[in-house]
Amino acid sequence: MVKWFLKGTGGAQWSWFLTGACVAAATVLSGRQPAYTAYSLEVHKRTVIPAFARKYHLPCSACHTAWPELNAFGQAFKDRGYQLGNDRDSPIFQNNAYIPLALRTTPQFHLESTTKQLVDSTPGTSSCCAEKTLTQTGFDLSGIDFLMLGTLNKDVTFGLVPTLDPDGTAGIETAFVRFDNLGNSPWANVKLGKFELDNLLSEKRIILLSNNGGLYQSYHFIPLNDGTNFGLGDNQIGVELMGHSPNSYTRYSLAALTSTDGEAGVGAGSSYDAAFTLSHALDAGSMGVERFGVYAYVGQRPTV
Repeated sequence: MVKWFLKGTGGAQWSWFLTGACVAAATVLSGRQPAYTAYSLEVHKRTVIPAFARKYHLPCSACHTAWPELNAFGQAFKDRGYQLGNDRDSPIFQNNAYIPLALRTTPQFHLESTTKQLVDSTPGTSSCCAEKTLTQTGFDLSGIDFLMLGTLNKDVTFGLVPTLDPDGTAGIETAFVRFDNLGNSPWANVKLGKFELDNLLSEKRIILLSNNGGLYQSYHFIPLNDGTNFGLGDNQIGVELMGHSPNSYTRYSLAALTSTDGEAGVGAGSSYDAAFTLSHALDAGSMGVERFGVYAYVGQRPTV
């Protein structure tokens, strides 16, 4: 995978994601035989509206790494309910023109090439089978996310993310209200509504741009012939109790969720799901902060 990010008129920044290492590893693991691979090349121009950076007069890099994963400071800021925990959270410091709204979309040139695909050995007939590399190219556009996140009052946080898909379908990806620091303790925070589970790695911040394997497939694995619609990466509807240490190195969450995989309405039954996460981060020096954790999800779904 090679990605080329264009950043305004100031030039280009090349980002190579271990392409050579991946090719070498694939060759070794496959005994120098052709491996089942998919790769893509995209030219992608990004424009970001950093609402929180404008509010607190901080650079985006204060909370994000390059791609943009949350760093340790950004994770603590999010866990505190998008608050720094000082007097800068007070509304008197906010510009009257500040609006907690950002729009996100992805115009791009898209190339997808997938090897080892079975096709008819003679085109236009039902003869079988030959292996071929299939390539698709074209200019593409993702949907639009309307990001509305912020504070209603001290220790009262809201999130609302309506979406508009490329086919014109509208939806609500996120809609929640959260009460922070109950009893003046960072270990007690309650969130109610539709929200992303506290996964170790957010599916909303994927590393790859490819449509073929770009999403975290482990969050949406379904066994063959299984009728389950559940996806661990899907936003769910329910209530969550979570807490964290002052620097958010240690975190936990416990959620009770309806068994509808985040879809509105009441399911056919009255069952509920439960999700639990526990993680701890260590300062690994030059490698930055590394996080380790465990998680569990318990629920019932029909399998046929």
